[in-house]
Amino acid sequence: MSKGFFAKAIVSLSATFGIIALSAFSAGAVVIDNDLSDVCADESEISTTADISLPSKYSSRDLGYVTEIKQQKYNECWAVSGISVFESKLLKEGFSVKNMSFDHLNIWSTKHENGKGWQRNYEAGGYSWNAVGYLTSWQGGVETEDLGDFDITSGITSDDIDTSLAKYGTTSVEYLNKNDTDSIKRAIMENGGVYGAYATSTSCLSTDRLSYFMPESYNGSSINHGVEIVGWDNNYARSNFNGSVGEKPKKPGAWLARNSYGNSNSLGGYFWISYEDKYIFDSRYYPLYTINSVQEIDEHTRLEQKEIYGATIDIEIENCNEVAYLNRFDFSNGYNTLDKVIFETECKNADYTIYYVPDGNSAKPVADKGKWTKLYSGTADYAGYICADISDYTLPLGYGSIAVVINTEQLNSGFDSSDEEYKNPSIGTCEWVTNGDTGEYMFINDSHYGDSYIFYDNNMRDLLDWYKQENNDDLGGTLVIKAVTTGNGAEVSLLGDVTLDGQVNITDATEIQKYLAGNIDFTEVRKLNADVNGDGNITIADATTIQKIIAGIE
Repeated sequence: MSKGFFAKAIVSLSATFGIIALSAFSAGAVVIDNDLSDVCADESEISTTADISLPSKYSSRDLGYVTEIKQQKYNECWAVSGISVFESKLLKEGFSVKNMSFDHLNIWSTKHENGKGWQRNYEAGGYSWNAVGYLTSWQGGVETEDLGDFDITSGITSDDIDTSLAKYGTTSVEYLNKNDTDSIKRAIMENGGVYGAYATSTSCLSTDRLSYFMPESYNGSSINHGVEIVGWDNNYARSNFNGSVGEKPKKPGAWLARNSYGNSNSLGGYFWISYEDKYIFDSRYYPLYTINSVQEIDEHTRLEQKEIYGATIDIEIENCNEVAYLNRFDFSNGYNTLDKVIFETECKNADYTIYYVPDGNSAKPVADKGKWTKLYSGTADYAGYICADISDYTLPLGYGSIAVVINTEQLNSGFDSSDEEYKNPSIGTCEWVTNGDTGEYMFINDSHYGDSYIFYDNNMRDLLDWYKQENNDDLGGTLVIKAVTTGNGAEVSLLGDVTLDGQVNITDATEIQKYLAGNIDFTEVRKLNADVNGDGNITIADATTIQKIIAGIE
């Protein structure tokens, strides 16, 4: 099998929350089947971490890792529950968090005036991915009291809302395996809660509205519904499940769910879902996720990114063990210390390496790997948003790229290329999504030339060119690679300012001459400013150009 384009579609796009019927969707040129089992995470790969002793019963609600119960007004359970999972993680980490606005997320997830973004209005259903993109792009959450007079029905659009009000940013998200209940429980204990979904029908709800069970035999109508799972009880009695469907689970045990219907029962809006429920955590609602890490956002912190919606698919190159994916940024805004790199991948257990890549002579990342600077290496312990903690690397001023090199050689060591389990290096990409039945756009990406690149077989290509050449795709996508940087926010890029004193004078030309004579060395920032003519080299011509600038000749 030759190398070529392959898109691994995100499976949650097969089910919106708040509508009865399931539809087929297409991400890029790939039609996503309703079942989608071929693109799910490998459910045979069960995590066996046992660093936390699991009790028979646990509740984040009882421990105070929740805010007050919320009341959805439209088909926005996905927004309420996504925000609730974020709140629980922050409370678990000791932050003083007040109620956050799910209306803010709802409006953010509507179509922009330029036609880009999620193609929905605030009354329509949504997807679990809406909240994941929103939180990992630091667009929210936003505390309700900070919004002031915020009326979702007033005609405001996603262009009108203030995303600078976010005080905390999500830095890693783990997609969980629905069959690995121990890992789900550990995630609840470690992070406060997980986002999950099921199919809801009143006939499966107990008469006291405290428990829910849909048996495998059920074939009636239902509505997709997202909740936050905040606990469990292995001994929750079978007799509690007395819905009109007339069938009980075979064994005791249930998940404690935080609902979005307000104070609707004697548990204050919480209820129990049987471990044996037919659709709890089903692959149609992928991902089942938890937030692994967060951080405060202040005036000294900035998230560099080329998209704000997160991953809508994973792309990969078939029959290839190693691929470099790059996003190119302008690091001349005063935030020049690289703190973290965040990227999305479903390539669990793959090795990865992160590099800083300078520009070449053609204003794109240099293809010579000998000029790349290695920053970090690790293994993707889970599928999801990975956060690599960089040790405060000083970024050269101006344009440069962050490269994530995914290597699957170890994953493939036991397989040949025809094996169904053969894995290719994949990374999350913000790409357009359509309804596979009607062709209607559900999401339209806002991608641009010069933002993302892909490098393999010693060939550096703009990602939009790659989409066009490999898949005849004019809309393309943007790679989900983000850089957390720190600084004072002051503009510090000044071509010719070799001494970094904020001005260009004869001293700067003299410093270049000393550098060329081997008398002094330059930091990366000084090297960048010394390359006045932009040819990628520091020569006497750069010193001469500075003298001409001072004399007013250039």
